[in-house]
Amino acid sequence: MSDTDMQTGNEELWKQIFGEGHPLLVKKQKRFLKWPNDPRCKLCYAPFAGLGGFLVRLGGLVPSDRNPHYCNKCDGFLQAFPGGAEVDMTVLILDIRGSVDLSGRISPKQFADTVNRMREVTSGVLAENEGFILEFQGDSVVAVFPPGFTGANHAEMGIAAAKGILKKSLTIDGTDEPLAIGIGVHTGPVYICTVSAAGGNMQGVSIFGQSVNFVARLSASATAGQALISPDTYAAAGIDMPQGDIVEVDLKGIEGTSQAVLLS
Repeated sequence: MSDTDMQTGNEELWKQIFGEGHPLLVKKQKRFLKWPNDPRCKLCYAPFAGLGGFLVRLGGLVPSDRNPHYCNKCDGFLQAFPGGAEVDMTVLILDIRGSVDLSGRISPKQFADTVNRMREVTSGVLAENEGFILEFQGDSVVAVFPPGFTGANHAEMGIAAAKGILKKSLTIDGTDEPLAIGIGVHTGPVYICTVSAAGGNMQGVSIFGQSVNFVARLSASATAGQALISPDTYAAAGIDMPQGDIVEVDLKGIEGTSQAVLLS
């Protein structure tokens, strides 16, 4: 496995794109979101399939050969302007509970179909709430709601996305057994940046910082069918925390006891 390093530079440009919203990129995003179909470029939302994919291909826009999660134009932009910036944003992490046990009691194809269905449903809910998937990590999903993409109400949209995913009643492929998922949502400063492998080839965009660690711990502490939302997210959303749903949680690696709102 190649070592990776965070790229620095172009900070003002990155802060504008993810923290404020670059006018040209926002215009493209709004236009492309009206066109079907998923999957899409993670930066400009250009569709890669269906009628939308056909239309953008007419303009020379296709998935990048080097990094298929981005279109060729956005991949070229990230290559030309590597960097990052610290931005306050909302992060959502979803993870399947007991995935090792689950993979041992169903067929490999069932497990793959279950994970793929979870990704498909989650992607749809996130898109409805102006968030986007930053990366899939095995059976988990890392999603972000940057103000430059989602708007000033990014925290509110993160809460709505968690509620929306829980309402979907995901099941294990081929059965009526509920799929055990846990969700964490937190709002705080995140360093978002390009990540390159040894040798300099840009691999993608990732997030770093204590806020990322915190939301990962929240997600890990949520039991099946639950979402834990941090007080910082409610504060950023301007919403009072529902007093009856506040719980105390001990988060691994985080000193002291933390509060969170429990949704189920």
